[in-house]
Formats: sequence, C-alpha cells, structure tokens
Amino acid sequence: MELILSGESKVKFIENRDLFKNAKVIFDAREDSEERTKWLSIRCNSIGGSEIGAIAGFSNYGTALTVFNEKLGLVEKFKGNIHTQFGTRMEPLIREWVQDDFKKETDIELKTYEYPFTMADKELDFLSANIDGIGILESDYVYWENRDTGEIKFIPKGEMFGLEIKTGSEFLKKMWQGEEIPDTYYTQVQHYMGITGLNYFLIIYMLGKEIKWKVVPRNEEDIKALREIGKDFWNNHILTKIPPAPSGIKKETDEILEQQALSDEEEININNDLLSRYNFLVDKIKTLEKEKEQVKQEIFLRMENSKKATDGYFKVSRYVVARETIDNKLLKEKYPQTYEAVLKGTTEYVNMKISKCK
Repeated sequence: MELILSGESKVKFIENRDLFKNAKVIFDAREDSEERTKWLSIRCNSIGGSEIGAIAGFSNYGTALTVFNEKLGLVEKFKGNIHTQFGTRMEPLIREWVQDDFKKETDIELKTYEYPFTMADKELDFLSANIDGIGILESDYVYWENRDTGEIKFIPKGEMFGLEIKTGSEFLKKMWQGEEIPDTYYTQVQHYMGITGLNYFLIIYMLGKEIKWKVVPRNEEDIKALREIGKDFWNNHILTKIPPAPSGIKKETDEILEQQALSDEEEININNDLLSRYNFLVDKIKTLEKEKEQVKQEIFLRMENSKKATDGYFKVSRYVVARETIDNKLLKEKYPQTYEAVLKGTTEYVNMKISKCK
C-alpha cells in the first residue's frame, strides 16, 4: 500500500484510514469532530491499550475493578498528572529525536510517522487502539542474537511496525534492565498488534535525559489470551454491570469507600468466614512483623559497630537518618493562630474494628 503523507515537519502524518485491514478508524484525534466528541463522552465505549494490562492483572496502578469503576462512571475519571502531562508534551519530540539516535546507534535509517487515528477492532469492536506512531527501517535490524547457535531475530527492511513512547524518572531504570520490559507495557503493545496486525512494536523510552528502545515481537498466544480476557471483562462485567472481584490494592479500597456513604445503621450479615479470615491475617502479620524485627536484631548483633556486611549473596548497609518533628499539641496550645495558618485540613479515613459477638 502506498502511504499518503502530510505535514511539513521531519515526522509526517500517515493519512491512510485503511492502513490496517483488521481495524476501523473511529475518529481523527487532530479534529474536534462529532465522532470524536461522541466517543470521548461515553465512558464505557472500549478497552484501550493502557487498560488491558490492568484488567489482566499486570499493572501496579489499576485492576479490573478500578477499570470497571471508571468505565461505569462510579468514580471520577483519571484526568492525568504532572507525569502524564510531561509524557504527552515529550511524545512528538521523542518521535523525532529517535530517528537521529537510532541512526547513530545502529547506522540504520529509521523513519518515524504519526498515525493520528483512534481505531477499533473489526471483530471485537470494544477493543481500541491509539498508537504513538509507525516506524519503517531502510535495512534489516537485528534486535536479538544468540552467538552460540547463530540464531537471530530482526525487523525486516521496509516493514511497518508500531511505536510506543514512554517517559519516566532515572530511578525506574531497574524496570528496563537487560531484556526486561514492564508487563503493563508489554501487554499494551500486544493488544495493539492484535488490533492492527503489526508484527513488531518499538517501545521507545526516555528515562531522565537518555533515549533507548526495545523491540517487542508479535506473540499470537499472548494476543489470543489478552483478547479473551478483554472479551470476558466486557461481556461479564461491563455489559452486565457486575463488578469483578477486588485484587487487594489500596486504590480499590479507596474507590469502594468512595461509593459508600456509611449512613446506614442496619447490621449486615457477612458469610464465608471473611471476618474470621481478616482477624487471622491481622494476627499473622503481627507474628511476622515480630519475627522480622527479631531477625533484624540478630543482623545488628552480628554487624557490631560496622556499617556494612554481606553473606555472599546479599549486602546490607545501615546509616543514621535524622528527622525533625513538630509537637502539634504544644503548637496548638501556645500558638493557635500559627497552628490554624499551617494546618492542611482534616483528613478522614475509615477505620474498621472487629470484635466477638456477645
């Protein structure tokens, strides 16, 4: 297919709406069209790439329940933060910069393009994709090689592949060490490959000031599994409005309480030994905390006056941490006006206490 290009900058727009045979274009993200307004106004219109990882249990920030709550409008929709805003602003720059960095690193010409359309899967129209771009190489790019067997993996010259751009702090480098790719990003690009039919995605990530990239090849088994997970979530939870089971992250607790008024005095009967199980876990945690403290004490005794120690597998270091604190009670009594001026406000939380029935 001949590409229809537009734009005057180094990174052109691909205008072909029929670029992917298994996907249909919903709207052009550059235009405030009626289709775009309608799509964005409906919370539960589709499952996107950033949500499939949470639904599948691979995200540290969301779960199937939190996605469900947002889709059905049960909680306030995430509007972004300083980190997501930074990523959005950097995306077009990184899409351009990576061309020079890739050439310098590999001596291969990389052309990047922006594909400005939001798409939906033709078969499962509740699966959507909004990719960060498309790349094409002038030569074969070997991204993996086994020198013992001679086996190589490469992106062929001239084949289109997807781009996914990520930004983050230098403190996140551990997540990308070696061949590591965060699970939520891996599932995101497999989701996109399932919709577009692409065989590769180049995840471009900027941690601090350094731009790097990793290739994710298409995995049919993972794509099939993710599509089944998405289908199950859509048919058995979104359409039926039956929430999925919680997984245990704090965000779920916050969202459950956000939907409850705590105004009913009626006593609810709870089955399945949940209260007994909770009490058992509380006691177990106390026991484990005591055991952990005892092991720490043994380590300190073995270290004597030393700051560092090792057992051959792990290293330990210790140091003094000083922290200044304020006597809030004294401040409130002696300087009430100052106390009121610096008071951040009242924080409310729900406390749960379990006791034996009389």
